[in-house]
Amino acid sequence: MSERKKRGEQRQPTNRKGKRKQKLKFILSISILLMIVLTVGFVAYEIVTDTQTMGCKTFVYGQNVSRLTPDQATEKINTTFEDKTVSFYENGKSVYTVSLRELGYSLNTQTLETELFKLKKEIWKKRTIFESKEDWKIPYEVVRDDNRLSETLSVEHFTADTERISSEDAYIKYDDASKKFIIVDAVQGNQIDPNRLLQYTSDCIRKNLEEDFSRKVIPVEINENTYSQAAVTASSEELLSRLSELNTNIEKYNNTSITYLFGDVTETIDSATINSWMVISGDKVEIDSDKVRAYIEGLASKYNTIYVPRSFYTSNGQTVTISNNEYGFRIDQDAEFEQLCADLQSGTTIQRSPVYEKEGLSRNGTDDLNGSYIEVSLEQQHLWLYKNGVLVTDTDIISGLPTEDRATYTGAYAIAYKASPFTLSSDIYGYEVPVTYWMPFVYGQGLHDADWQPEFGGDVYKTNGSHGCINLPPDQAEVIYNAIDGGYPIILY
Repeated sequence: MSERKKRGEQRQPTNRKGKRKQKLKFILSISILLMIVLTVGFVAYEIVTDTQTMGCKTFVYGQNVSRLTPDQATEKINTTFEDKTVSFYENGKSVYTVSLRELGYSLNTQTLETELFKLKKEIWKKRTIFESKEDWKIPYEVVRDDNRLSETLSVEHFTADTERISSEDAYIKYDDASKKFIIVDAVQGNQIDPNRLLQYTSDCIRKNLEEDFSRKVIPVEINENTYSQAAVTASSEELLSRLSELNTNIEKYNNTSITYLFGDVTETIDSATINSWMVISGDKVEIDSDKVRAYIEGLASKYNTIYVPRSFYTSNGQTVTISNNEYGFRIDQDAEFEQLCADLQSGTTIQRSPVYEKEGLSRNGTDDLNGSYIEVSLEQQHLWLYKNGVLVTDTDIISGLPTEDRATYTGAYAIAYKASPFTLSSDIYGYEVPVTYWMPFVYGQGLHDADWQPEFGGDVYKTNGSHGCINLPPDQAEVIYNAIDGGYPIILY
């Protein structure tokens, strides 16, 4: 083989290798060029996208708003918000379910879109080549249609397994065991209060949104927070004040003791009696006025001594009945009722005399003479003066002439007053007589000295009797005058 031929054979493989290298270079150049074009295009696309949308991998409160414009993101977030479910539960059971939209809730889209624009700019400033998913939190404003909320939360939607009952107020009652008033606490019912339901639901929604805005279901428990409440509770100041007042009154009644004084004789109203008069009705403690009046009437029946026939034991050992009894004691039952009712609430021990309409000089129980009195026997024409059970003096007298117009009145009276000297006069009988001692008792009749009478006692009165007065020897008139005072009892029979 020639030298040239050999060189040609050696050159041919070398040319082939060169062509392949050129082809590879071309392909590589094209690929690089395509890569550059794609990269530039991608970057340009991302720049344009980031400029006009919320960018990629962007979440707001859990909502994917990537590649969405602020207004599109606004619509999506608001729609998702309105679609949130509000589930009402009562006693562990679901009783009503509505959406926020049905309740009249939505977001202020203008505010939301403004905040999303701000967020878009912030995201653009923080953009990187390798962006990670981020859940953004932005300010928002909830708006509500109150009319729609009220309509949707109508209490008719909330049925219960049992009949709904209203709450019962706390109240005061008397406890027989403790013998005092106590407060019975209010009873919580399950009747729904529309206003409380609205307020509690609104609070639950607000609280849930604050805790987790992305929450899809908002639970609301129908409980005492939504039920009608008792108007009066056990802690009511007015109720506590009333309780204190009532128990104070009972304590006063229990601590009260009233003793009536009739001289040395007494009548006591103790706490047992007072308790028997108490009337407990609801939150009231009162005294049975009928029982109080009956008690006073009993006192009057027992201790009144005036205007009733008087049984009198004479100095001669006889018992006579005095009909014209205008001396003694009479209880003023109306005034005593008022006084006793006031005393019953005093909480103290009281000793006193009854309130009298008429009073004698002194008494000891039913004895209103108490050993001090003037006794006159018209039949015997004699007078006795007793003081504190002791005979002070006795004397013969001359009484009125026993005729219809001049006879001395019989009965029991009180000496009205005494005067010294005094002039006796009468237009009817035409006389005017001075006396030293004058002690009238009834209807112009009285005791007085009569120095013009020559003698006293016997039957003198039948012929030389007075015009009704009791004529006394001057010395006896002086003794009697000095021994008595106005109000002294005199018994004439």
